[in-house]
Order: sequence, then structure tokens, then C-alpha cells
Amino acid sequence: MGIKKILISLASAFALVMGVFTLNVQAAPTTMADGNVFDPVYYAQNNPDVVSVFGNRTDMLYLHYCLFGKNEGRLPYASGSSTPSSSDGFDAAYYAAKYPDVVSVLGSDPNMLRFHYDNFGRNEGRYANAAQEAAAAGSSSQGSSSQGSSQQSTPQQTTASSGSSYEMQVLDLVNAERARYGLSPLSWDASNLAPGASVRAVEISTYFSHTRPDGSSCFTAVSNPGCLGENIAAGYGSPQAVMDGWMNSPGHRSNILDPDFHKLGVGYYYAPGTMYGSYWVQMFSS
Repeated sequence: MGIKKILISLASAFALVMGVFTLNVQAAPTTMADGNVFDPVYYAQNNPDVVSVFGNRTDMLYLHYCLFGKNEGRLPYASGSSTPSSSDGFDAAYYAAKYPDVVSVLGSDPNMLRFHYDNFGRNEGRYANAAQEAAAAGSSSQGSSSQGSSQQSTPQQTTASSGSSYEMQVLDLVNAERARYGLSPLSWDASNLAPGASVRAVEISTYFSHTRPDGSSCFTAVSNPGCLGENIAAGYGSPQAVMDGWMNSPGHRSNILDPDFHKLGVGYYYAPGTMYGSYWVQMFSS
């Protein structure tokens, strides 16, 4: 059987399960028969490899997304689109773009993202949609200067209250967490870990991984003084927000609370116009 016949058969079987799809390409995200939101125009424009095989019919594009696309990390519609929404306005595309740490573990399936938000994200202070984030930024900008300035949509390197850098605020927050568990504080490593973390923060703005863009280990950014650890994150607008995210992730938390670590360097890089905006790195050593 040829590939087109196979795809047509798949589409027919899929339609029997999921309902009848509109065959004409639509101009905006819509709720499909199974309840998911999908924008065929966006999907076709951003996935020409899919169109070359599946064509640009809505039913075929959605078939690809359900069978393959969501597992490949493809988004069903553009973040920030005007979309039909749940009662509390959860926007899966926004959530995926805003929180790459979640996507790296759960993928971009809207149902899994919704599951994360309901069970973890809401308690971690993550936003369900862009409007919610904008409202929070507007509220905090009128509040106290200590946290308000660090919650702005355009983050600054310092806060008005203490004058300390974002990096040093993260050090303080790390040591506060360690003190809660009776662990010794980490000392700031200005000569090795801090410069290395700053280099890594720039690198993850283009390649979000513990592997460096040249294919080498993240730890090649520093000289090796012993046991090493790295935490990375993106999309968080303040030191407190990124620390909350790390502390709510078992792997990142274990680095922060590792009794064998004694030194820390932190890198922060703000890159307006990039997908996540803010990039954070912690480098630990014994």
C-alpha cells in the first residue's frame, strides 16, 4: 500500500474515533472534536516538513500532531494566540514556551502541560497564560521595590532595595535553603565558577542543554576543582522565581542541598527577543 493510501486510511480511522474535521484550512485556533485546541495555519507554516508529506488539510495536519507532533515537541498553536480556553484560561502553547524546564521532562502535550500546572505549576507561582503574567507584572510594579522591580516584564540586573546583583541574590537564596536543612553555606567562587556560569548562561540562550554548543560537557566551562554540578533554567523573571522552580524539581534541589558542595557560581543572562528572555545557571563544586 502506498504512503498516501496509508495516510488516508489513518485519517479515516482517526475521524471515526475523534469525530468529523473541517477540511478547509482555518484562520485561527479552534477547538477540535476531541476538545484540544489546534491551529492548522500555524502548524502548516511552522512545519513545512509535515506539509510535504501530509498536505495542508486540517484533518491530516491534526492527525500528524496527535500521532507524532506532540511527542516531537511541536506546538499546536502559537503562544499568545487568541484561543478558546479552559475556565481558568490555561494556554498550553504559552506554558510550553514560558517553561522549557517543564517541556524537557513532560514534552509539549497540552494535557501533560495542564496536568503539570494543576498539580505543581500553580503552587510554584507559574502563570497559566500571558494575560495572567502581565497582570502580575503590573501589580508587582506598583508594590514593594524589593520584589516588584525583579518581576517586571523587562528584568533588570539589580533590585532597588538591596542593590545586589541577581547572581548574588541567588547565592543568598541558596544558602537560606541550605540553612533550613542544617547545611553549611556555599561560598562565592568569583575566579572559576562564576565566570563559567556566566558563559553557560549565554550559551543556553541558544542551546538549552547541559551539553555545550560545541558538543562538550557543560563542566568544560570551568576548571575542574573536584565534584561538580550544574543547574540551568530559562523563562523565570526573578531570583526568587527561578529558585522556587529549582527547589520544586528533585534533581535541581539535590544539587542545591548537596552536602558535598562548598562553592557556587551563578550566571544570569537577559536576552530580549529570544524565546525565553531570561537564562539562569548555577555551577557547584566541592
